[in-house]
Amino acid sequence: MTKASSGKPNELSSGGSRHHQVYPTLDETQLAILERYGERRKLKTNDILYSEGDRHTGMYVILSGTIDAIRDSVEGPRSLGTHGPGSFTGEVGTLAGRAAVATTRALSDCEVIVIDEESLHALVIAEAELSETIMRAYILRRVAFIQGEHVGVMVIGSTSSAPTLRLRHFLSRNGQPSAYFDIVEHPEAKELLTRYGVTETDLPVVITLQGVVLTQPSHRAVADAIGLSPDRLNGEHFDLVVVGAGPAGLAAAVYAASEGLKVAVLDAKAPGGQAGTSSKIENYFGFPTGISGQALAGRGLSQCRKFGAEVGVPIEALTIDCTDSQSFQIGLNHDERVYARAVVIATGARYRKPDLFRLEHFEGRGVYYSATFMEGAFCNNEELIVVGGGNSAGQAAVFLARFARHVHVVIRGDKLSASMSAYLIRRINATANITLHTKTQIVELCGESKLEAIKWDRQGQIESRPIRHVFLFLGAEPNTRWLGECVALDKDGFVLTGADTGDTWTADRPPHDLETSRPGIFSAGDVRSGSVKRVAAAVGEGAAAIQAVHQYLASGVPPP
Repeated sequence: MTKASSGKPNELSSGGSRHHQVYPTLDETQLAILERYGERRKLKTNDILYSEGDRHTGMYVILSGTIDAIRDSVEGPRSLGTHGPGSFTGEVGTLAGRAAVATTRALSDCEVIVIDEESLHALVIAEAELSETIMRAYILRRVAFIQGEHVGVMVIGSTSSAPTLRLRHFLSRNGQPSAYFDIVEHPEAKELLTRYGVTETDLPVVITLQGVVLTQPSHRAVADAIGLSPDRLNGEHFDLVVVGAGPAGLAAAVYAASEGLKVAVLDAKAPGGQAGTSSKIENYFGFPTGISGQALAGRGLSQCRKFGAEVGVPIEALTIDCTDSQSFQIGLNHDERVYARAVVIATGARYRKPDLFRLEHFEGRGVYYSATFMEGAFCNNEELIVVGGGNSAGQAAVFLARFARHVHVVIRGDKLSASMSAYLIRRINATANITLHTKTQIVELCGESKLEAIKWDRQGQIESRPIRHVFLFLGAEPNTRWLGECVALDKDGFVLTGADTGDTWTADRPPHDLETSRPGIFSAGDVRSGSVKRVAAAVGEGAAAIQAVHQYLASGVPPP
């Protein structure tokens, strides 16, 4: 059975030179430490330790005997390998109680140490040296899982369908592998529809490895079906709720959880925010060769889980009730709610949409707001346009030039230096198949079911070009609608903090630097008025906000 390629190079398999890090063998001293956090248990041949899809499985450490890890795939069950004494089960999702990615079965009589979820958190925090070994293995196993062939849910859809593209993005951004079958390009797609009793009108269709069929599903429905979403969130009380899991939100959650606060961080899409869509961030301190936004987000997510923060995706904050000065109630999608003693608003900003007729019709059908390997594969050896003069646009142009025949960068101004870093400008100038068009803007999108051509105003001249792919990276609009009138905003809708709150601040003490007009609610990152729109600045603000949160909570706010 064939399927669409992700277009992404295989950077790590479960074997290879890093196998000893992916599947380390622990020595007697390490096993003795682990036993302090768990209990011994004997297993018989063919006993199931846990099944694929089970939540809150904890970690199993093998003292004697052999186990086999088996994962379902679109081509049937597949062994991920056998493991003997000194090995341990799990991957980074285990720390968060998420669905197990494989079924583990005893191949012989075994003796194991069983470490439950709570004790596993205590272990990775208290035992620094052993924690490094476990966390490295867990992270690398997740990477190998994402990049494995023929694993994950099946997605049947169409490349000309915006809902299909959004669904594939959601799975990819959240590290969930999928086998994609296109209704036009892959003959077996229609066979699968018939087999599972659905039709083309039901697209996109998701089929889980347990045989559950979802038609035109929401992201939450998919997340619930595959065990990605949290199952113990509704009605919970937290010291701190961070809304938004971009760099600012993840940093705030890591620092707060590592300092002992009970923390939840919520995001409607995926960890990483807008930065998570970046193909490579090259000016972030400590990464001289650059790092992709998704890789950076993945590391932040792993740190959150290490310290016990609950990361809820896809959980959207819809409202916030500020009437109780001792506790804030945040209304979520699916009629759920959580309560918090303090809140950090880190919902970031989204790209602006130009005023173009039928723009929404072409979204996912030739108009895109991110540049990943998926979109790169769509544009292989074709011309495309990147609209925007910021760093995100520059990174996208350089990345897409690896796939496209030619990339046109379009800006309304007369130079890039006003909004783009110098290193990206040099990279664009040095790339033969990138052309910069100044004082230019798209004025019309042309086509029927999908984009076929554009018209642009290039320095006063209207021209038509047969370009079928347009990438939009235009400015930023803050994600603050869900706040209602809870906190004061500036004229552009960004959150006011500190001294900028002015007369809207009513408490008998001065506000902390990152505190909003409402005591106990803080803001960090791109959503904050006056913030520097850079990843490093967002991370710094997220960390700094936690110091102010501690000071606020110490003033006498009762615990949850």
